[in-house]
Amino acid sequence: MKRKVNLNRPEISSAEIAKRKNFDSVLKQSANVGAKPLIKKPWFLSSVVAVTIAIVTTVVLMNQDKKSDQHVENQEQISSSDSLALLAFYKEEEAKPCIAPPIKGLNVHYTTFKVIAEKGATLDYKTGSKIIIPKNAFADENGKLLKGEVELRYREFHDAVDFFVSGIPMTYDSAGVKYQFESAGMIEVLAYQNGKQVNMAPEKAIDIEMASDYKGTEYNFYKLDTMANNWSCLGKDKVKANPEKSSASDIKKEIVSIEETPEYKTFETKKVEAKKEKEVQMAALPKPIAEPAKPAQVKKGKFTFNLEVDAKEFPELSVYKGLLFEVGDENTNFNKSMYDITWDEASVKEGNKSGENYNLTLKKGLKKYDIIVYPVFEGKNYETAMKTYQEKFNKYKVTLDKRIADEKKAEEVYQAKVAEYQRKQEELARAYKQKQEEAYRQMETTQKVMRAFTVSSFGVYNCDNPSVYPKGILCVANIKNDLNKNLLCYDVYLVDKQKNGLFTYYRNPLTSFSFNPKSKNMLWTVEHGVLYWLKPEQFSSITASMKMQDLVLSKVDQKFENVEEMKAYFNF
Repeated sequence: MKRKVNLNRPEISSAEIAKRKNFDSVLKQSANVGAKPLIKKPWFLSSVVAVTIAIVTTVVLMNQDKKSDQHVENQEQISSSDSLALLAFYKEEEAKPCIAPPIKGLNVHYTTFKVIAEKGATLDYKTGSKIIIPKNAFADENGKLLKGEVELRYREFHDAVDFFVSGIPMTYDSAGVKYQFESAGMIEVLAYQNGKQVNMAPEKAIDIEMASDYKGTEYNFYKLDTMANNWSCLGKDKVKANPEKSSASDIKKEIVSIEETPEYKTFETKKVEAKKEKEVQMAALPKPIAEPAKPAQVKKGKFTFNLEVDAKEFPELSVYKGLLFEVGDENTNFNKSMYDITWDEASVKEGNKSGENYNLTLKKGLKKYDIIVYPVFEGKNYETAMKTYQEKFNKYKVTLDKRIADEKKAEEVYQAKVAEYQRKQEELARAYKQKQEEAYRQMETTQKVMRAFTVSSFGVYNCDNPSVYPKGILCVANIKNDLNKNLLCYDVYLVDKQKNGLFTYYRNPLTSFSFNPKSKNMLWTVEHGVLYWLKPEQFSSITASMKMQDLVLSKVDQKFENVEEMKAYFNF
């Protein structure tokens, strides 16, 4: 267990205290992996104030005398108030319970089963594991057998993220030697009745077959003793072949994309058909009458022509009386002398702005002029033209509004059909996703082995292989954030992707930090509930040296709603 590692270290003498009146040096010695926390020793707690004051008065002189000493050059001076605060922090961390999840609200959730005590049950867990409960397996604190419904709470832990968020220690002390667990899988099983925790009945036991990715026989079976803060070795579990008959390859053949299924494609076809149906309906709608051109008044100083127009050719103009044609400003070939000519021929055609302007062609002999003109009115003729226009516009507006309403209705019918088809596709996708996830679980289960064991009490159990800390690079590490400030952290976790476990180092700075440079590594630590990490690519810059090195960890800004999100973030 990480907080109560016992190595019997003899108490130091007053001479030794005087020799080590540098707080950082004392701190480094107290932070060694496997060493008992210094503040746990009675002599230290009784003399900490005196020693701290001595540190403050001597540390500057010591550093001045040892400027050439690289080890001292890398230490930070800590004031007496900072020292006491740090010791208080360590004391608080070491007083935490055996199981202490590091991030509030983030943990592996229990799956709850309802069991009738008199009948027992065989329960299937989502990973493929089985929990076999005999009849009359539950008892109260006095050993009396329970009847009726009992709530069994069960969860499993299979990788470094599970171990980390659970706060369950992965450290094992044996004969004074400290190991870290490489796990083949860990479980916790508890039971409750009416909200009160209950016990296993005397001489009863629950058989568990835990699905595991690890089929080796080197693993032992342990139970966590939360009172002693250590694991008790119970022997060996049994490795069994998976009883599932279906093969992973058969399951893979059944897994296709939802978009490729006939049901999904049917609704895609219906969407296309609905769009074509809407377009046909739109084309069949009666078109509104042409919008009438609004009459314009003669502008002062402009040249106009009074011409007769063909009613059949220009019905939009023939309804107006007193129509004149005004010469447009865009004409560059018009001259007022044209008014003095008696033209042999004058004709009007529609211009480049339909309904707004016209082309007036004037001919006399071999001369021909094309002039852009605009229909205009003056005086009472303008008033009469405006009344006629308003009547025509009102009729036009009625037909236009009806057309818009019909188009809107057709669009609404189309959108409703598309929405219904989309809803049915989403229903298919949700059902298919559940089926697919079940298929993947089945596939994963067929590739797993079953590690079988029996438990006679409720709690945390682990199939583990004790492992020494990784080797390769050994150094002194000072953990900082990206603002170059020391992180106030007690537990620092090394994740080695070659090993299924967590390697825990205690107290910042880490005076004996080691890792395998050939593996893919990460560091995790938590300060005030905030997760920080050292990325795999940052390990390449760490060198084997007893000269202190700053490891700058990045803050994880994402707030994980569940363990799966954290696994996705760190590529587990």
